[in-house]
Amino acid sequence: MTIEQHSRARKIELGQKLLSRRKVYLDTRYWIILRETAAGRRTDAASLKLLHFLRRGVNAGRLVCPISVDLFMELSKQANTPTRRQATARLVDELSLGVSSMDPQSLLATETHRFLSAALHGQEAVHPMQELIWTKVAYALGDMHPTFDELPPEDQLELQKRTFDYFWEMRLSALVAGMDDGAELRRDYAELTKDTNARNQEHRDELRSYENAYDVELRGAVEVVGETAADIIAEMEARMTGVRPIQSPEQHAASVNMCRNLVYHAVKQPENRTSMRTLHVKTSIHAAMRWDKERQFKVNDWHDFGHATIALTYCDAFLTEGPLHHLITSRGSELEAINGCRVASSIDDALTIVRGLLADG
Repeated sequence: MTIEQHSRARKIELGQKLLSRRKVYLDTRYWIILRETAAGRRTDAASLKLLHFLRRGVNAGRLVCPISVDLFMELSKQANTPTRRQATARLVDELSLGVSSMDPQSLLATETHRFLSAALHGQEAVHPMQELIWTKVAYALGDMHPTFDELPPEDQLELQKRTFDYFWEMRLSALVAGMDDGAELRRDYAELTKDTNARNQEHRDELRSYENAYDVELRGAVEVVGETAADIIAEMEARMTGVRPIQSPEQHAASVNMCRNLVYHAVKQPENRTSMRTLHVKTSIHAAMRWDKERQFKVNDWHDFGHATIALTYCDAFLTEGPLHHLITSRGSELEAINGCRVASSIDDALTIVRGLLADG
């Protein structure tokens, strides 16, 4: 068993254990609300009840509140004090059970691999995505394995497995306590935001409808996915034939272009959007932003869209803020239906949804 196979086995084991739990995704605003409630600094009845029912659901084995790389990165912006970052992390440990979605690049690659495998071998030959996408908080940014070239292969593998298992059990509060000001995890989205707004302004009059904006965004999104899909197909061919194909640069470029076209036309078909849901949801959110021609991207939108994407694709509830709630539900794109996710921005609505999930049992 390779370290990659070991990692995959642990994730599948975790995913299977979580199947009986409904997933409630909280954006950073809600984690702060609940942190302040747990500390006694927020005392309104709705917040107290929300925290109570979430705790009750988690303790009863019926709920879990997973995090994502975007929550991890936003947590690093909080002051590293007992009442802020450390208190938030302790509450995350309690309600998330140490569970995070895998990083966005790995998630998109996993969906693409599963989609292509199911097309080739049938749905019965692939694991359900809910068994594949969950990991532990230490691996929210992706898997990282130590390598020591001077060690014999079997010793290096044993070291990698032990290291993986050690971090697999690590609590978020232990991880963030040593992050100082967290600057090493922050991404500067200021330049990206400025460039995106400039490009959108330049091409705003070319958009004729939301559907047109969706098509434009999808064509851009498959540029990256095409490379991933081409690598996956080459890997599949190598497994079937025992020989990995050697391609010239021209052949590789043709393969990538073919895969971009394949993914583009697949996602254009509504029946495929459940399988390629991450790509579809990301495209839909960005299309909604583009079609609202007066709306400008803000730096924090990139994290907000990350929250929305993992919540809408693989969670049962999404507790967020009003503007994002409006954006993801106002276009009639039926994003809530992708995984039956219910969205709330008010505390009262959030409480109603959580109570409903517990009542559904």
